[in-house]
Amino acid sequence: MIKRVLGCIAAVLFLMSFSIVQAAELTGRQVMEKQKEKHKVKSEIGAEIMLLVDKDKNQEKRQVKRYAKETEKDLHRYLVVFQAPADIKGTALLTWEQKGRENDQWLYLPAQKKMQRIAKGSKKNYFMGTDFTYEDMEPEDLNNFEYTIVRSEQLSQDGKANDCYVIQAVPANEEKKQESGYSKRILWIEKENLVTLKGEFYDRRERLQKTQTSHELENVGGTVWRPKKTLMAHHEKNHKTITAVTSRQINSNIEDQVFTERFILSGKHTE
Repeated sequence: MIKRVLGCIAAVLFLMSFSIVQAAELTGRQVMEKQKEKHKVKSEIGAEIMLLVDKDKNQEKRQVKRYAKETEKDLHRYLVVFQAPADIKGTALLTWEQKGRENDQWLYLPAQKKMQRIAKGSKKNYFMGTDFTYEDMEPEDLNNFEYTIVRSEQLSQDGKANDCYVIQAVPANEEKKQESGYSKRILWIEKENLVTLKGEFYDRRERLQKTQTSHELENVGGTVWRPKKTLMAHHEKNHKTITAVTSRQINSNIEDQVFTERFILSGKHTE
């Protein structure tokens, strides 16, 4: 009788523990939501060195400054400015995140002295010879994608084994399928701090096109982590874009006017 009772108790405890583990498991969408919340800041300014490396190992070095600010709840504006070399100095990409509709993007070319709007159908194009498309330069709208955890695994990177969620992201509707240059992305998100360590980008024919990796992670305040280096490798072109952050400020004061056409056309963005 005692053995039977103990057996029943053990069975109940097992089922309870299993239920608790199941309840604690996150969906792919929940992981992405937690990641976004964990690493959100009110503003950010970063300076970086960008290196373009072609198939013959030729290198082109650029200096870039980035600005980001939350201007409304969960809506941000972004500005990317090339500071060097001289032939592209002042070139800028302005992005306004929108709610419930397509984000707005404009490219400023100093020689033309005007802002060129990036059309929806042009966001598959590459930005200023880098391995990033205009689509890559936009903030991710979680409502545009379906996220599925396909497995958990360890990813060895920078001499460390990282426990990761491996999440597949696919367009959530026909409109996004038509707009996006990718059929899917596979993301390796480290479980402890929810940082994306690796991303694979598959083209419309589901062939692996690009791989992006993040390196030298640093805690920049509170729960916020950022990589000091990133690498985007384009496998079809045998081309790479490497970025290395030289300075970063978070939650500092940035005037709203920085993210306006008037500010850029005045040339103040190059100061």
